[in-house]
Amino acid sequence: MNPVKLVKGKNLLWLWVFPAALSWVLVAYLEPTGRATFWIEVPIICGCCAACGFGLALWSFRSPRQRILGGLFFASSSLCLIFSVAFLGCLPLPQRPMSPGQLEAQREQQESHMKAWVSSRIVPRDALADNTMVDLSPYYDALFGFQNTTNIHSIAPGTHVWDGVKFDVRAKVQLTWQDKQGIKGIPVGRKCSELYFLDGTEWGMPSNTVYKFVIHLAGTNAETFPIVFGRDVANEFVAGHPRQPEIMPTNEIVWQERIRTNAPPQPWRRFYIRHWTNPYPNLPVETVDFVPGQNGNNGYLVAISLKPNASENQ
Repeated sequence: MNPVKLVKGKNLLWLWVFPAALSWVLVAYLEPTGRATFWIEVPIICGCCAACGFGLALWSFRSPRQRILGGLFFASSSLCLIFSVAFLGCLPLPQRPMSPGQLEAQREQQESHMKAWVSSRIVPRDALADNTMVDLSPYYDALFGFQNTTNIHSIAPGTHVWDGVKFDVRAKVQLTWQDKQGIKGIPVGRKCSELYFLDGTEWGMPSNTVYKFVIHLAGTNAETFPIVFGRDVANEFVAGHPRQPEIMPTNEIVWQERIRTNAPPQPWRRFYIRHWTNPYPNLPVETVDFVPGQNGNNGYLVAISLKPNASENQ
């Protein structure tokens, strides 16, 4: 190799400036979705470094062996420099802003993938499930983390009876994945005197409505059933939120507890039962909306059950 040629300023352009500039431009304009991702950035940067490195080697050396070894050396040097500078934040890779339509499409795609992943892992409804238990399978987007270990005991997925009400408990519907409108149109399609909601929240602010259920009856009637933090629900973890005092509504159901040596099990995670009485029991409940309240999208829904009218077939 001829070391004299390598110290020329124009060669430094091929080693450092050209690969970095070309990578930056290609990531900005060739990335198909308008937002750079790791698996698109890496091939582009590697290709630019290889092209510039081997180009410099072809120009600098005469023998094939020197050109191959020199190209590998130059390309590796450029690659190491560019990634070092990029990771230090000195060379931020460009990201074109996404349009509202692209953001919505991305959110829907993520939600669809999450629902597909969850649906492939939840257990099917068991034989004890009946038509008083609304099937939330199409809306599940998060697993419950059912587990039994030496330190943790969880309820088993399936049908459970609490306060004399049967619930289908297999997964949950999180407002975290939804937009500000929440989930609209969960079908019920029956007359009932009461609805029972099994739900919870990760955290909240005292006296704030963390989420709401909007019950649509036949015709134009709609009833709003707010869930208030501190009255209806509290933090999912029994230990409470570090910035909030422990609040203990009386309608809690412990679904996960810690096993302690030589001591009773300790409640650890919980959700809650809420009863809604239908003021128009002769009108069918058509659908239910699960929407955010004042406190962001941190609520989740586990199950909905109903109490049919006496005239309804059980």
